[in-house]
Amino acid sequence: MISKNKSFILCLGASLLLGAFVSQQHAAAASTTAAAVPEHQQMFLYPLEKTAYSNGVKLEMQAPLVEREGRHYIPAVELPGLFGTPVQWNESTGSVQITTPKVFLEASLTEQSFFINGEKQPWGKNALLQENRLYLDITWLEQWIAFHSKFNKELSRMELQYVKPSADRTLFTNDAMPNVKPVAKFAVDKEAYRIGEPIHYTNISYDPKGTALKSSDWIGNADVIYTPGLYKVSLTVQDSLGNYSETYSQNILVLDEPYLNEFEHDVYHAPVGTYVRKEEAELRKYLRGIPQLEHKEQKPTDRPLIVSDSPETFEGKGFLYQEKVNGKARLYATHVNGTDRRMKFAILVRNLNPDREVKIKTTNQGEVYPTIYANLMGNEPTIDFLQARGEPQSMVLRPQEEAYYKMMPDFYPGQGMNVMYDVETDGDVLFSFVAMEHEDHINDLTHYPKLPYRGNVRGTFSGSEVIWNIDASTVKKPSSFAIGDGTSDQFVTGFDYFHKEPSLNLGNYGVVYKIHIDAPPAVSVLVLPRGGVFKGPFEVNGRIIQVPASGVMMDYQGYTIIARTNGTEKSIDLEFSPASGSAFPIDIILYPLDKK
Repeated sequence: MISKNKSFILCLGASLLLGAFVSQQHAAAASTTAAAVPEHQQMFLYPLEKTAYSNGVKLEMQAPLVEREGRHYIPAVELPGLFGTPVQWNESTGSVQITTPKVFLEASLTEQSFFINGEKQPWGKNALLQENRLYLDITWLEQWIAFHSKFNKELSRMELQYVKPSADRTLFTNDAMPNVKPVAKFAVDKEAYRIGEPIHYTNISYDPKGTALKSSDWIGNADVIYTPGLYKVSLTVQDSLGNYSETYSQNILVLDEPYLNEFEHDVYHAPVGTYVRKEEAELRKYLRGIPQLEHKEQKPTDRPLIVSDSPETFEGKGFLYQEKVNGKARLYATHVNGTDRRMKFAILVRNLNPDREVKIKTTNQGEVYPTIYANLMGNEPTIDFLQARGEPQSMVLRPQEEAYYKMMPDFYPGQGMNVMYDVETDGDVLFSFVAMEHEDHINDLTHYPKLPYRGNVRGTFSGSEVIWNIDASTVKKPSSFAIGDGTSDQFVTGFDYFHKEPSLNLGNYGVVYKIHIDAPPAVSVLVLPRGGVFKGPFEVNGRIIQVPASGVMMDYQGYTIIARTNGTEKSIDLEFSPASGSAFPIDIILYPLDKK
């Protein structure tokens, strides 16, 4: 409860502070009349600071914007000066009376409740009292006054756009008021724009009766304009009762002054995750022939990579590949059923020890059930593997026992599959990748042949992980590094257990890249395919970004934005594994963003 012996200042949460201190001896008669305010205002308020700005003019407030539990509150006393909204103190009821364009608000300080056109409701989190000041939640308040609020986290300020209501409109309404047309209005954030500068529109239309708006129809509201001139933008709104507003129009002035060209605009402003389509000539102009970033490389050898990808399309039953493991390994397989019948794909494991048990633990996995979408089948298991969601699983084999390590669902003609498993064993085991007849069982494999090598990748490779550290602190122009080019990114080498010959992992399939980019300036990070069809996920600082979000990308047809920094980040951490069905190389491009 507020003592009437104390001074009282009206304060509304989330706009500017009202102004005059209302003392006890003036309280009975104190009122603030509507001030003359500009037709359009852009206002900036800062939490815990008394300095604010209205249309670029510096203002000094009596108390600052207040933040509580993610909400921003503004003192009520500034409403007349900012919005021309009358505010009055009623001594007899101990309440603040506010006459808005839509409703009559009365805030009872003793009961901590509102009367909205006479209807009572509790404050809840829409108001608070602090040091004898009444503050109102700005997002709650904007439904009654014609302004729009947005908190800019980067600049730590509340940004308000206000358009003064038409003079011929009744100040507030109630349910007995005739059904009037809604009012269409919008504001922009600047008086004039440069070529390629983003234009931000704030829809501050309203219905004087207080009902919700059903639709907003814009004409000419381009987000960016690349030719100087004067452009008309119009808005018409419809309320929930079917009434249309008069059309409201403004002219947008675009100066003959460059800001961003069409290519740069997407790099600067398209949301992270966006696939930006461009012509090949434009991509080569801006993203090829640029400086190459060097990297410090490590290739750990504690977990060999076992790859079964030949014959990628099998035409009969048989062993696709085999390898012994004692300790850590990564199992990777991708195959297509090229027969005319239903088949099974399995990975078998045999304990090679004659006198003791062996434990096999799976610490990470990614798998996809057989599918006909060859270009997409590597995407899902790679996402699962990068996110490492599953709990470790274990199995124990008796001496010389053989069992299914994994058995995939039925494998129909033309379907493909892709799997990745990180395993750890405490003894010698033999893993076998097998294309099986649907009716056969593990005891029927004795007479299965070893299927011949038919190209693609097969073998046991020295490592399954590549670690890069890249210093980006000196990047001042678009720069890049390649994945899967075989030159700056060397392919891992190995040995084919079946052929007893050296093997090369063209594309580094099954390898996980861990890329640490130190001290990046403000940049957009782009992925540009250069080898053909591409689809694959990146984990960026722990968040999965699909490249692209839907469908596939082709070489030199566009790029995907996977990250954007503001220059304050200490690093960017990328994790990536080449997805089955995708072609390489790809370029990772750091495109600097000037402070514009």
